[in-house]
Amino acid sequence: MKITYDPYADALSIAFKEGKVKKTIEIAPEVNLDVDAKERPLYLEILGVREKIGKVNAEEVTMKNIFIGKGKSVVTV
Repeated sequence: MKITYDPYADALSIAFKEGKVKKTIEIAPEVNLDVDAKERPLYLEILGVREKIGKVNAEEVTMKNIFIGKGKSVVTV
């Protein structure tokens, strides 16, 4: 998993795994999930991050809790 923040686009991107994107699903306003042909999540993009998590925290994404097991992962940022 790779988490990146683009300050120019004000976008947070989470890449769960590499793959060919079949479709993009808007799961909330300015929150898009790219999935493969089997509907497995590949990438999550959050736009307007400064507004959502605050200007102070936007450029410093801290992973607090990670649990990975049996095909599940939970990340708290």
